[in-house]
Amino acid sequence: MLELLQISDLQKMYGIEYPVQMDGLVILDSKSVDLKMFLEQKYQYRGLIFVFCNQGTLRMKINHKEHTALQGATLIILPEMNVEPVEWSDDFMAEIFIMSYDFIEKYTILSEFINNSEVLNSLLIYPVDQDKQVIGELVDLIKKYYQEAKNLLLEQMIQYLVYSLITAVAMSYLSLSKKENLQKTRINDVTDSFLELVNKHGHIERNVSFYAEQLHLTAQHLSILIKKRTGKSVKSWIGFIVINKAKEYLMTTSLSVKQISDKLEFTDSSQFCRYFKRYIGQTPNEYRKR
Repeated sequence: MLELLQISDLQKMYGIEYPVQMDGLVILDSKSVDLKMFLEQKYQYRGLIFVFCNQGTLRMKINHKEHTALQGATLIILPEMNVEPVEWSDDFMAEIFIMSYDFIEKYTILSEFINNSEVLNSLLIYPVDQDKQVIGELVDLIKKYYQEAKNLLLEQMIQYLVYSLITAVAMSYLSLSKKENLQKTRINDVTDSFLELVNKHGHIERNVSFYAEQLHLTAQHLSILIKKRTGKSVKSWIGFIVINKAKEYLMTTSLSVKQISDKLEFTDSSQFCRYFKRYIGQTPNEYRKR
C-alpha cells in the first residue's frame, strides 16, 4: 500500500534535528545516512524529489513504469507520482533532495517544469558534462549551508539555490532549455512584479484589487495571469505571505495573539485565529506551543 510521504516522517525516521532540520527540504546523502530506510518505501509525495546517482545501480517503478538509474543519472520524481522500489546494488550511493511544494512554489517556472511533457516522459536523465558540473557544484553548496544553524536569511538563500538547482536540471530538456522558453514574457514580468509586491505588502494588503491597481490591470486579468503562470490564485499567494508573517511573529517574538492580529491589521484577534486555522489546521497558540 502506498503511503503519503511527509517531510516530518523523514525527519523522525533519520533523527534529523536542528540545526539540520529545515521545513520543506530534506537532503539524504548516502555518505552520512543509510538510504535503505527511504529506498524500500512505497509512497506518493506531493512535492518534488531529485535522486542524483553517484555510484552503483537503482531500479525503481514510478507510476508503474520501471526506471534503471546508473552512475551519473538524475532521477526526477514529480508531485503525486506513485513510487515503488525494485532493487539497488550494494554499492549504490546517491544524494536525494526531497522538496515540499510549499518550499519551491515561488520558483517561477515550476508549473512549466512539472507539467512539461518531455519531463513527464523522461524522468531519468544523464546530464551532459557541463550541466553535470553545474548540478554538482550547486548540490555541494546547498549541502554546505543546509548543515549550518538556520536563520530566515540563510533559509531564503538555500531556497534560491534550490531554484537554481531545478533550473540546472531543467537544462537537460530541450523544450525547457530553448532560448525562447527562458526569455521573460509579459506573463513572467507581471508574475515577478506581483510576487515582489505581495512579498512586500501581502501581510497587510489582502485585497486582489490593491495588486491589480499597482500593476495597471483589472483584478480578473491579474488573477487569470497569476493562476496560469504559478498554478496558484492571487488569494493563495496573499494567504501564504500572511501565514508566513504570522508564523515569524509566533516563533521569534513574545507578542500576544492580539498584538500579532493588530500588526497584521485584522479586524480582531478572533478573525485572525480563524484565518490562521483555516490555513494551518491549528490555532496560533497551538502552533506556538508546538
